[in-house]
Amino acid sequence: MKMAEKKRSKQHSPGRPRSEASKTAILEATVELLEESGYAALTIEAIASRAGVGKSTIYRWWSNKDFVIFDAFLLSTETTLFFLEEGSLRENFRQQLQSLATTLNSALGRTVVGLVAGSGDKSEIAAAFHNHFLKSRREDAKRVIKRAITEGEIQFTPNLDIVADMFYGPVYYRLLIQKKNVDSTFIDTLVDQVMKSICGSEVR
Repeated sequence: MKMAEKKRSKQHSPGRPRSEASKTAILEATVELLEESGYAALTIEAIASRAGVGKSTIYRWWSNKDFVIFDAFLLSTETTLFFLEEGSLRENFRQQLQSLATTLNSALGRTVVGLVAGSGDKSEIAAAFHNHFLKSRREDAKRVIKRAITEGEIQFTPNLDIVADMFYGPVYYRLLIQKKNVDSTFIDTLVDQVMKSICGSEVR
């Protein structure tokens, strides 16, 4: 069973049931065009043409192409990024981080990360990324860590935010700062190193 994830806010999620087909077509067209031509060549006109809708339909739901891309990103993660209600801490984080790496290594993922990294702290896209993506991932991660404490996998009570940073921080550092892919070998090594740090006696 997947751990429950928070739903996207109405601001970034078109909510007209009768328009679901158009919404899906727009988001799928956005992903296809990003993979084919990249962010610089992506335009609202191109998205509308590929999706078979008018530009006004897109602008009714999104203010610019960045938020179309962001909604496509959120949609792509709804069924891929989750923690399991069962399983060890090690395997839970390994499978979750592997899925995260696959997402962020894609054209869509790299575009969203680039948009956030290139924006200011108070930008709408940075706030949306935090509120509708990072926040729910972090809360789910902390629940998994708490469960590991309760079940005795972790023998002391660590700072949950710091442990979450230990798992996620190197992934974003490698992508944003080093501009490198995050592969399965990196994830396995990262998880093993973090587990060695937290699954023992408390350091005094």
